[in-house]
Amino acid sequence: MAKKKIDKITERKIEKKKVVQQAKNKFADPVKFPKESWWVLAIVFVFAMAIYGNTIPFGYAFDDTISVTGNKFTIQGVAGIPDILSYDFFAGYYGKDMNMVAGGRWRPLSLVTFALEYQIFGENPHISHFINILLYALTGWLIFLILSYFFRNPEEKRWFRSVPLFAALLFVAHPIHTEVVANIKGRDEILTLLFSLYALWMSLKYAGSGKMKYLVYSGIIFFLGLLSKENAITFLAIIPFSIYFFTEANWKINLKTLWPLLIASVVFLIIRQNVLGESNDELVNDVMNNPFVEMSLAQKFATIMYTLGLYIKLLFFPHPLTYDYYPYHIPIVNWTELKAIIPLLIYIGMAVWVIRSWKTKSPVAYTILFFVAGISIVSNLFFPVGVFMNERFVYLPSVAFCMLIAYWLFDRLPVLFKRDTFKFALPVLVVVLALFSFKTIDRNKDWESSFKLFTTDVKVSGDSAKGNALAGEYLMGAAGEAKDDSVKAEYFRQAIGYLERAIEIYPMHGQALFNLVTCYYHYNRNYDGILRVFKHILKEKPYETRVFQTLNTMFQDLQDPDYKITAYTELDKLSPNNSEIYLRLGRLYLLDKKDARQALTYLEKSAKLSPNNAETQNSLGVARYQSGDIEGSLKAFEVAIQITPNDKQILNNLVVLNQNLGYAAKAEEYKKRLERLK
Repeated sequence: MAKKKIDKITERKIEKKKVVQQAKNKFADPVKFPKESWWVLAIVFVFAMAIYGNTIPFGYAFDDTISVTGNKFTIQGVAGIPDILSYDFFAGYYGKDMNMVAGGRWRPLSLVTFALEYQIFGENPHISHFINILLYALTGWLIFLILSYFFRNPEEKRWFRSVPLFAALLFVAHPIHTEVVANIKGRDEILTLLFSLYALWMSLKYAGSGKMKYLVYSGIIFFLGLLSKENAITFLAIIPFSIYFFTEANWKINLKTLWPLLIASVVFLIIRQNVLGESNDELVNDVMNNPFVEMSLAQKFATIMYTLGLYIKLLFFPHPLTYDYYPYHIPIVNWTELKAIIPLLIYIGMAVWVIRSWKTKSPVAYTILFFVAGISIVSNLFFPVGVFMNERFVYLPSVAFCMLIAYWLFDRLPVLFKRDTFKFALPVLVVVLALFSFKTIDRNKDWESSFKLFTTDVKVSGDSAKGNALAGEYLMGAAGEAKDDSVKAEYFRQAIGYLERAIEIYPMHGQALFNLVTCYYHYNRNYDGILRVFKHILKEKPYETRVFQTLNTMFQDLQDPDYKITAYTELDKLSPNNSEIYLRLGRLYLLDKKDARQALTYLEKSAKLSPNNAETQNSLGVARYQSGDIEGSLKAFEVAIQITPNDKQILNNLVVLNQNLGYAAKAEEYKKRLERLK
């Protein structure tokens, strides 16, 4: 009995070894494409160049200023790399002490590549655009290789009639990727997916061969993906799913593939924490940083569900496209609306499909899991990402969509319709690729420059405060550079329209408000419009110093003291006890109305509120002198000269006053100081 028991245990061990070995053998050498894979690389590269080649002549646009031209670390070339690695992503543009987004961003790898390009080629956007296309093509090729593992069929010799090839071509052609590829800054997204897929490739090779070197490679490569952008971490779920669905590896092998990825993630998070320090959550209280701040909890999640549905819609029908999904291009949605209910039902249906297909390892279930895992980190479900949605956010998850479409066309639908696979799928794919390619080439044109992008996409995102504000800002800039007066006027007119729309959507959009004031001034000296905007600002921020600094400058061209007095008097109601307003009223009465006594009432108030303002003390000295208070005038000038010791006018006044009052020694002292300055 004991011997029989031992024999059975031995048999089970032998059988188990056979199963593991068979799994390894089955996967170790799946489909050899030594020559064909290079053909595919050539095809994908030529296809990518055909679609995105028109971006190479473009300059820098959109966020390229933050990443490249305006980044003081990047433009130092190699010398700037230590700072790139040591600070937040935005530090090179906004400053080392600035924390521009909640939680911070540490994505140094793309910035390092820009620094290297700057070192070698200088400021050359054309090289950067070409490199983006090259990396994009490599991503498409890697998708082909991975899917060739997934859909391996040794009996099928015609690699050009396969799911992997057309999934890769569909990925390259998809118009939703234009924001990533056509915008140089999109390099971070490209590198993230490229390295994450390569880490998946290495994990698959380990699962098939058991060679430890592939585990080491996967950890290193995955770390590079994390350095590109944090959403690479979603592959901690995608890689185990891939091994489960498409290999015969047991759970122990699957678990082993996770260890290097987990180690890379922990190391990355530790370094990230040391670089960024404590997160700054104070930034999320503004609608431009947290678009959900004005919503109820129910509205927040209804709106998120709407955006998750919109991602699916854009994958199937990528039109219209825009860089701008800020408030309120995406509206506030309630659970009573179909735009929230339908996406919820779709995602519930996807979940049911995965559960029912889990044991059968359906490729459709895998694509659902891939998509959901990829979109989860940017969905706003778990933490705010600063915007409702972005087309670049679906770049990584779109791999699953392309795989799904190719799989259904080449595998499932021909079976359902009892048609030849190739004859059925090819016409459909040719039409889809043609339509997608045309849309991509056409959409690329909008990324030629920031001016073109902002003034084009605002017509799509007409309800976005940010989109309208940027369109107005760039039209205002174009007006300033225009030589023809009629062109200049037209640019200002359009800018005013967009800026007013931005303020209508988001009343306290500070940049839009001050840009609108600038347009009113340069377009037709619309002082009524300027005052209307400033009153609007002061209702919320009664002591906004920029209001008075700007108004004082603009009023220098207005030769109507009564209008100015009325204006400052009205502003006094919104900003009471404001020394700047009292100073301006005092000087208007003193210099324009020649009423020193009325001027004194305001200047005394201003001096009491801001005793260290040299302009106030100087004006007070003049007003007191004209009112006959010589001693009071002398005191005001003495205070003024202490604040501005080298002011020649005040020194000259002190010389004259001290002489008139018989203070010879003092007069001589100020006279010598004045002569030294001269």
